[in-house]
Order: sequence, then structure tokens, then C-alpha cells
Amino acid sequence: MKIAGMNITYRYYPFEVFLDSMAALGIEAIELWGGAPHFYTGATSTEKIRQTKEAIRARGLELCCFTPEQCAYSFNIAAADAELRASSVDYFIASLHAAVELEAPLMLVTSGLGYFSEKDDEPWQRSADSLAQIACVAEREGITLALEPLTHFESNIVTDLAGLKRMQQLVGSPALKGMLDTVAMHLAHETVSQYIEELGADFVHFHLIDGDGTSDAHLAPGDGVLPLADYLEALKQAQYTGFITLEVMSGDYVLHPHETLKRSYEYLKQL
Repeated sequence: MKIAGMNITYRYYPFEVFLDSMAALGIEAIELWGGAPHFYTGATSTEKIRQTKEAIRARGLELCCFTPEQCAYSFNIAAADAELRASSVDYFIASLHAAVELEAPLMLVTSGLGYFSEKDDEPWQRSADSLAQIACVAEREGITLALEPLTHFESNIVTDLAGLKRMQQLVGSPALKGMLDTVAMHLAHETVSQYIEELGADFVHFHLIDGDGTSDAHLAPGDGVLPLADYLEALKQAQYTGFITLEVMSGDYVLHPHETLKRSYEYLKQL
């Protein structure tokens, strides 16, 4: 198991501050959040992509996953509006090309969401159709898509393990794998062992954060009520060799990101 930091915690600081912080803390890998002002696919260039890759490599860091912003910005692959849906698919395909240039093995995707007044099958089918288009490009480019279930505060499509597996079946692409976020998993009343047992080799990534047990707050490890030690033990028993990303982004953590990640990393090492 390898720990990765995520630059979303450092979004009020220059990207280089994040990279220097990871190197100083001894965290050897990063998950690149693709959002402004650090690295936004919608406003980048080949030169910018190459500069980002070199900045990561210059500090001896490994890039484990590229996560284009898809919740805060107006992208929704399940949108009822056909133009928005098409532009969202284009955004993810452009992000895939960026992932190839960055040499990222994984790109994180989510299912989007439909109107809560719609019938269940309508947004599901739009999401599946969009993901199939994205997965087709991922297959060709050799990139694995890590589908992350969101909380029920964020989506009404894939919000649990059953939904993840349903979406895999609908899309039918070998490029579409699964991952988990510990906050979403807890809110869905699921366990790490369930994900490992049911996904098998399709379990490819892990977001480890603490939570308050009732909201989608992404807290620093040790600041919430989730049984993180149990989660790590389940991974250990399964001989999980992938990355564990610290996706800490709630409250005032963004004002003191280095101190937050340092405390988080030290807490995990004690578990």
C-alpha cells in the first residue's frame, strides 16, 4: 500500500508548493486534481502538460491517478440537456489525452447525475452511453478508468457498490474499473471487504478520508468517526498493492494544507 497526496487540499497555493510539500513530507506519489488554478483541462496546452509532468518528476514523485474536476464545474455526463452532455464527454476525452501525455495509469470518473424528478433508467442510460464513449477512447489509449461512487448528496446514479457494478455491466468495457471513497462507502453502509470481494481485480484505487458519519465532509484522518484502522487492515489482508490517496478538502484545511497533510500522514503511520 502506497500513500498519495492530492493537490485539491492546496488549491489556494501554487502547484509547486504542493509538490515541494509532498517531497518534504516523504510522500512519494500524488493524485493530480485537474482543477484551476493548478491544471484545468479546459484551459491548458501540450506545453503546460509537459511542464506539469516534468515538475512532478523533478521532485521524484510518482503520478498515480489523474482526476479531472467533475463536481464543482458544469460538467455532467448524465445531463438531460444534450449539448451539455456532449460537451461533458468531450471534456473527459480531452482529459484522457492529457492523462496519456502525463503518463498517468488511471483517470478517475464519476457517473454524473440526473434530475431527481426523472425515472431511474433515464439518467442511468445517459450516463452509461457517455461512459461507453469515454471508455472506448480509454481502451485505445491504454488508460484505466476508475469509477468512483459518489455520496447521495452528490449524485443519484452511482452511489454504492451495487451501482458501480451495474454501471460496469451497462458500459461493458474492460477499461472501466472500480474504486472507493471511504466517506461515500460509509454513507452507503458498505465495507472495504465487500468492494475487494465483489470487484476482485477490478478494484484499482482508494480514497482514504475521515468523516462525521452523516455528511459528505472529507476530513483529515483522525478528525472524524470512521474506523480507518479497520479499513487499512482489510486492505492489508487482501494484499492490496495500489495507492491510497488522502483526499482532504473540507473546512479550513485548505488554509493550512502542509500542516494538515503532515498530521494526516503521521496519523496513518501510527495505525
